[in-house]
Amino acid sequence: MRLFIWSVVVLTVAGCASSGAADWRVTLDDLISVDDAAVRESLLEELLELEPFWADVTGRIDSLRFRDIETPGIPELRMATCIDGVERPWVIVTPDDYESDMRTPLLVVLHGGVGRAEILPDPLEYVAENEFVAMAREHGWIAAVPFGQAGATWFDDVGFANIRALIRTVKREYNVDDDRVWMIGFSDGASAGFFFAMSDPTDYAAIAALNGHMGVASLDFNRASYAPNMTGTPLYATTTFHDGLYPSERMRATIDMARRAGGDVFYKEFGGEHSFEPWGDCELPRIARFLERHPRDPFPSKIVWESAGGEFGLCRWFAIDKTVIGERAPWHSDHNVALVSDRITFGFVPDWDYEGEGVLVSALSDGDYPATEMGIAEGDIIVAGNDLPVTSLDDLSDFKGRLARGDVFSLTVQRDKEKLVLEGVLPEKENYYIFKRDVPSGAVRAHYSANRVDVRQSLVGSFKVLVHPDMFNMDEPVTVAIGDRVLFDELVEPDLEFLLRNFLANRDRSLVYIAELEFVLD
Repeated sequence: MRLFIWSVVVLTVAGCASSGAADWRVTLDDLISVDDAAVRESLLEELLELEPFWADVTGRIDSLRFRDIETPGIPELRMATCIDGVERPWVIVTPDDYESDMRTPLLVVLHGGVGRAEILPDPLEYVAENEFVAMAREHGWIAAVPFGQAGATWFDDVGFANIRALIRTVKREYNVDDDRVWMIGFSDGASAGFFFAMSDPTDYAAIAALNGHMGVASLDFNRASYAPNMTGTPLYATTTFHDGLYPSERMRATIDMARRAGGDVFYKEFGGEHSFEPWGDCELPRIARFLERHPRDPFPSKIVWESAGGEFGLCRWFAIDKTVIGERAPWHSDHNVALVSDRITFGFVPDWDYEGEGVLVSALSDGDYPATEMGIAEGDIIVAGNDLPVTSLDDLSDFKGRLARGDVFSLTVQRDKEKLVLEGVLPEKENYYIFKRDVPSGAVRAHYSANRVDVRQSLVGSFKVLVHPDMFNMDEPVTVAIGDRVLFDELVEPDLEFLLRNFLANRDRSLVYIAELEFVLD
């Protein structure tokens, strides 16, 4: 095996603040606060020319000051331009006693039904009635609530980027405790919680995933998901026995699989259907205690991570950049589970806000679903199933409950002024794995101690180690090794440009890394 170490761009900095100390502080403050990318790049170049001492810069970042809020506790509706160019709402709610000089926990709240065509009609009303926002306010946390829709779900590029950007916006404007950022969601929001734990957990201390399915991101959005990645992010997961989407009997196997893979999952089952009631009110205090008992360890001594590299390669201080084709290491197992698909899905999105009789079809789902095959069209109003009247979504749900996979059925629709009876056939039961495996992955078991990083790797082509002064004694060489092979054994010079760019990208004052070491294995 040939080893290449990519040299890190290093700025040689003085051992104390330069004569332009006052200037660099002003420039740094402007750099951190500015929105415009071009202005930010100009300020960055100006700051680098002033050559401040890296430790002074990290100290300045750690002691950032934030604006006071005139009316804390009042929900504020904001708009964010997503990467598709569309503006979408989000709401931030600060505690009644929020103080800008105190670091405050942040709860990211993800709603369900994220595949609907339109954004929820009244975000402020939703937030006012949301039990998770109420929990955050009761405990003195900031709550941030994004709103998604089809094309901007929690699992696709647009919605995923929107959540990440929202967290960075909140951290830029409010004094957030970076080690107490939590996520909570129900249904699609819970499925997204599993997805973030397995793909992008660095921001989060713990996640509550209530009545979700850890395979949704993979099955419906082709996102590679790996259960061992839940090792580093504690999850509080729930299911209910009679959930029409994700019943306990089926989901239990996925939780067992995740635990065998090393996932840190606390799991409970309740009676009831796909609803947070009636058990939710009693459970909220326990969920809050779970989150508060799990602050983030910003520099865990051990990283367990599997990835195909790229966008989802990073976990805390270690990143898998590229993978290779070859034979897996004996410990590199594919943790997956097969389930039986017996869920009844017609394959269309209802208009949740339609107030007339029947169920209005707002969109057809992508894929080979009965709705497409039987000729249902956007704008149809479903008024009967077989011979049963359908006047509401509840009626349609009751009708679906009478069907089984393989059944022949009919839907009567109102189209313009004509009633049509459309015949359909539900697919037979089938077995499926909850995680797709379209792309090969690499895996690592990495840990650090006493200025040494030891890496066990399987099918990893290149990786990075991010360096923070809280992890290592910077006056001594840092050693990186794979087994008996020492890949690196040198003093690490702080890289001011990397430090600044990394912080501006992540806005995480607990994770102000001062250098990165990149290794390419061939």
